[in-house]
Amino acid sequence: MSLASQVLLALVLGVVVGLFFGELVAPLKLVGQAFVRLLQVTVIPYIVVALITGLGRLTYDEVKALAVKGGSVLLVIWAITIFLVLVLPLSFPDWPSGSFFQKSSIETPAAPDFLQLYIPSNPFFSLANAIVPAIVVFSIMIGLALTGVHNKAIIVEPLLALGEILRKITSAIAKLAPLGVFSLIASAAGTISFEDLARLQVYVVVMVLLALVLGLWLLPGLVACVTPLHHGDILRRLRTPLITAFATGSSLVVLPMLAESCKSLIAEARAQAGVPDDEAEEDEEETESAVDVLIPTFYSFPSAGSVMALGFVPFAGWYIGSSVPGADLPAVLFAGLASLFGGTVLAIPFILSLAELPRDLFQVFLSVEVIGSRFGTYLGTVHYAAIGLIGTFALQGIPRFRLWPLLRLLIVGVGLVAVVLIGARAFYTYVVVVPYTKDDALKGLNTLRRPQPAVVHRQAPRAAPGAETGGPRSHSEIRNSGVLRVCYLAGNYPLSFFNTEGDLVGFDIEMAHRFAARLDLSLEFVPLERLSDAPARLDTGYCDALFSSLVMDLNRIDALSHTAPFNTATAAFLVPDRRRDQFATWRAIRQQGEITIATSAFQTLTRDISALLPQAKFVPLPSLAEQTRYFEADGQAADAFLNTAEQGAAWTILYPRVTVVVPRPVMQVPIVYALARDNPSLRRVMDEWLLIETRTGGIDELYDYWIQGKTEGVQPPRWSLGRDVLHWLD
Repeated sequence: MSLASQVLLALVLGVVVGLFFGELVAPLKLVGQAFVRLLQVTVIPYIVVALITGLGRLTYDEVKALAVKGGSVLLVIWAITIFLVLVLPLSFPDWPSGSFFQKSSIETPAAPDFLQLYIPSNPFFSLANAIVPAIVVFSIMIGLALTGVHNKAIIVEPLLALGEILRKITSAIAKLAPLGVFSLIASAAGTISFEDLARLQVYVVVMVLLALVLGLWLLPGLVACVTPLHHGDILRRLRTPLITAFATGSSLVVLPMLAESCKSLIAEARAQAGVPDDEAEEDEEETESAVDVLIPTFYSFPSAGSVMALGFVPFAGWYIGSSVPGADLPAVLFAGLASLFGGTVLAIPFILSLAELPRDLFQVFLSVEVIGSRFGTYLGTVHYAAIGLIGTFALQGIPRFRLWPLLRLLIVGVGLVAVVLIGARAFYTYVVVVPYTKDDALKGLNTLRRPQPAVVHRQAPRAAPGAETGGPRSHSEIRNSGVLRVCYLAGNYPLSFFNTEGDLVGFDIEMAHRFAARLDLSLEFVPLERLSDAPARLDTGYCDALFSSLVMDLNRIDALSHTAPFNTATAAFLVPDRRRDQFATWRAIRQQGEITIATSAFQTLTRDISALLPQAKFVPLPSLAEQTRYFEADGQAADAFLNTAEQGAAWTILYPRVTVVVPRPVMQVPIVYALARDNPSLRRVMDEWLLIETRTGGIDELYDYWIQGKTEGVQPPRWSLGRDVLHWLD
């Protein structure tokens, strides 16, 4: 069985094994990661050797001709491909998407140092840290300098041998491809959610269709419009290398075959043009020399297939509900284009970081690239053929521009691209629609640890707690009673809410359980209708403490007491996605003039924000019912909704048509719990307990689970054939 067949079989087996065993095959991910690292072993050395030898073997005149002729063709192909990547987001359906708060969303990434990125002031540093653009520049400088050296064969020949060694190492590692592909696909198929799989098919389908349009119509048509060749003849003659490249997944192995096919096409064109025999023989030598130089040399540069892989970046943003801004996408793609000299294995993680997207998405890329790489290889083969054919005719001074065929090519090409983009969007909007389930996941959360015995009142009890004392209870009185009374705010996602099973859960609720467990107390939860009722309720002993993460406000200091801050919250706005740029910075918000801002029923951020936005009018929503009506009406009562990013993210899951925007510079405020103003003993105990939870990681554990939505450790095993259908697995 050929290696290509083994890889295809491994792909199929990986899907089958993943679906059958589910999450039991998750450890195979380590094997797949080891395979990826092995593939990266020879990448950097090969870049250096290929560029130095590719340019070093030429003369200055040849380099100049290649740069002008072949380079022009390369730039045109890159421009067409990058245009397709830029319009790719038009195909993404308008599926609702919300996500839990992520700390990375408020971290200001370091601005890319383009001087360090492109200027190799210390080549060894660039090599050691895999700064691919600088490595490429360094290698080109060496190759160009080597061009003018008389005895350059002393250097070129050993480098050519080294390049052959690197290719043999790569070929040997490639033999492990079936094992690596099987491990990656099995792990992905066994662990990825079916909602994620549905989203991935959007990328695969659109990229395959665009690759077909580019490889079967645009690139061969471009060759036919500027050379004497015909579109049909080009595809017919290139059929064998194209199919071979697709089957093997490598355009490198078909380069000799591709060069011969290009030479045959040029010879046929000259024969049809009636070139005399003596001129034909001389032209044949020039043709062979041009093709043999153009195709191998430009193999060192990213192909159209590699550039199309950059389309994963805008898709990754849509995939996680954090779209890459259109204004930032060209800069990201420009940097990514230079990184592609090291291949997609190095380029994709690099530009994911540049686009402020999680690098873990690279594993998602690898899972779909098993399919995409085949079409990328096929597209790359057409790319090299186009450069070889157009460059050869251009070097011989006989390009033939045909205006009307070129216009027809563009019109039909634009039409085909539009059909792919609009058709995919319509198909996944009206035919295949993935149900939105993240709100159900949020509402279905349960406590991490076993809760303390508790009585939960959904309505204020008739016999109000605290009537027997008439005031707040001290720590010793609470210990003697054996019950801690806790006020809570219902519907305050993700801090305190009733889940689908009717249990009172959330970050603050579980914090109350842990405090009671530390004191060996049971709990009595009593509702608080409005946050403004807290001081009176605490003073009368209705409850001992309000377990609701509040922004510290010194103006409340006379009405109630605060614990020591135990966390921070981030000021943010919830706005429709189309208006996110208008709230990206505090300056941009002020430039809007008079705006109306609704404020949360569960927080008091107004005083902190009013100083930054003196022209803003604040509309308080003091109850859960009013806040819910605001979102159900799509926020028509105000321009934006002010909340903390940590809480606001949960509301975007419930109402995914709005998005959280954290204005820059980021504004963070301390978070505290509230208790009666005249209860120093309880405050001291709570402060000490919060210190213990902070130092032992308890707060971080709950923060990751409730605020950041890291629920992998408590989720039931994903559906699998072996467990849920055949019942062969426990």
